[in-house]
Amino acid sequence: MIKAFLGCFIMAIGVNAGFIPVQLFSVGFQGIGVLALYTFQVSTGLVVFLLNVPLFVLAGKQFGKLFLGKNIAVTGMLSIFLDILYPIHQHVHIPVWLGILIGGSFLGLGAGIIFGQGLTSGGVGLLARLIQMKFPSVKMGTFHIVFDFIVLFMGALLTDLMTAVYTFLASFISGRVIDLMKAYPHSLNASRKLGISMKSK
Repeated sequence: MIKAFLGCFIMAIGVNAGFIPVQLFSVGFQGIGVLALYTFQVSTGLVVFLLNVPLFVLAGKQFGKLFLGKNIAVTGMLSIFLDILYPIHQHVHIPVWLGILIGGSFLGLGAGIIFGQGLTSGGVGLLARLIQMKFPSVKMGTFHIVFDFIVLFMGALLTDLMTAVYTFLASFISGRVIDLMKAYPHSLNASRKLGISMKSK
C-alpha cells in the first residue's frame, strides 16, 4: 500500500505542479475535479472522491470487501494529496509546454505505480470494469477513449479549445508513460532469467 500511496502523491504533484499552474485540466475523474475547481472553486480532491462513492458501492458487491477497502484507501489518499498539495501551484511559474510534460509524465508515473500494485485510484478504470461485467461486449479501451473525449469536450466548453488540445497532449504522454511502466517489469524479469546483471558498473 505504501507504493500505491506514493503513486497518489506523484499524481497529485502532476495535477498541482503541472496542470493547474498553466490552467490545464486532465482527463478522467481528476479532470472533472479540476474543471469543478476552475468553474465553482470547489475542492478537487472532494469532487474526485464523491464521484467514486457510487462506484465503491457497486464494486463492493462485485469484487468483495478486501478489494473495496484497498481501493477506497488509495482513492481517499489521492483526494487528500490533491487538496494538500494544491497551494504549490502558486509557487510554480512555467510555460505551457512544461506544464503538459510535467502533468502528463507525473500522472502516468503515479498511475503506473498504483496499477503495478494491482490497485486502482477508482475513476474511469473502475467504472469501465463495472460496465464490462454488465455488458461484456464493451471494450475497456474504447470506454476510456469515449469518457476522456467527453471530459475534453466539457473542458473545451468551460475553458477554450486550445486548452483542451493541450490537455489531450498531456493525456497522451500520460498513457505512454503507463504503457512503458507496464513493459518495464517484463523486461526486468527477462533480464534476470538470462542472468544479466542490472547493477551499475
